[in-house]
Amino acid sequence: MARFRTRRFEPTDEDELNQRYVEIMRMNWPDFSRSLDLMRWLWYQAPGGSVESWVIETENPDGSWRIIGHHGLCPVRFTFGDLDLLCAKTVNTFLLPEFRTKFLYLRFEQQCLAEAHSHFDATYSNGPGTARMRKALGYTGTDAWLPLEHCSDSLDLATKLFSRVVHRVPRAPFTQMGRAWAAGCAMSARKPSFEWTEYSPEEARQSQFFSDFWQQARTTAGMTPRRDAADLAWRFWQRPGSNFVTLVHEWAGGARAYCIVDVSHPILYYIVDMVVTPPRPDLLDAVLDALFLWRARRGALSISIWLTSEGQPPELMEVFFRRMKTHPLQRFRPRWEVPRYLSPRGRETLGGSMPRWNITQMMIPL
Repeated sequence: MARFRTRRFEPTDEDELNQRYVEIMRMNWPDFSRSLDLMRWLWYQAPGGSVESWVIETENPDGSWRIIGHHGLCPVRFTFGDLDLLCAKTVNTFLLPEFRTKFLYLRFEQQCLAEAHSHFDATYSNGPGTARMRKALGYTGTDAWLPLEHCSDSLDLATKLFSRVVHRVPRAPFTQMGRAWAAGCAMSARKPSFEWTEYSPEEARQSQFFSDFWQQARTTAGMTPRRDAADLAWRFWQRPGSNFVTLVHEWAGGARAYCIVDVSHPILYYIVDMVVTPPRPDLLDAVLDALFLWRARRGALSISIWLTSEGQPPELMEVFFRRMKTHPLQRFRPRWEVPRYLSPRGRETLGGSMPRWNITQMMIPL
């Protein structure tokens, strides 16, 4: 009979744990990889503190032990109006398939949560089937991710299909045709009322724009990850191997907006974070006009964002649904859920109820 033990993660586990995590991810994404630098960025550099982490081991025939499972909680600083909160995202949670009938994983995670819940106001998870699995642990919520995409104002579906061709065959002549197509989209795009100021990661870190942005935006942002410069630097600007462009704008009268866009792929862009303050539909419309033209002028055919179904106010969701499209086969895809657990500490801080959460996909660590 197999013998198991659980314990706290130690720094000497880094290499073995990273290898196991890559193995489990490649079962669904064969090209997945993660460097130790990227793991260490996640584990140790968050402004909220280091990841709280536990491993599951099984004994080898020679008496040594090897890692077969893991559960982690990554601290993420949140705000809710004037309140400062510390939440945690479940990260790198897995158990190798051959042990899933031999080890009671849910009891292990329950022990981890009991050990750590006094450190956090809330914990949250992300993925298909997570709401049902973690319901027994006290997680609640029906929120789910909605991927939205914009390709063209006049030929959206045709542009979307062609972008997938270029994505699968990223070489000439398809890439040249893609850039030419994007230039045509730029000619037909709605003309924006402003153009973005564009920053590199280093320029964004040093910008005055972010020195006081969150003090202004947090009052109307709902319950959401904090966006001080230190938080954004960790999530985006200092992330190893990343390629983000930061766009900012200030209107006369004090309204402000920023977008952080992943431009790693030359054809398919991803909005990884966006905040408009105050959160008004007319300002969001103007932001999207400027964003769509900026994307097309750079030669990209598509720009996407993942939002949670309950995260944005209805008047802003109306704008997103009017200006961007869901995937045609979205109803047949697995539902990616975001269940949440409110700890006793969080109940006391928030008055006993879980408010609406406003998060974007890349506000969630790996």
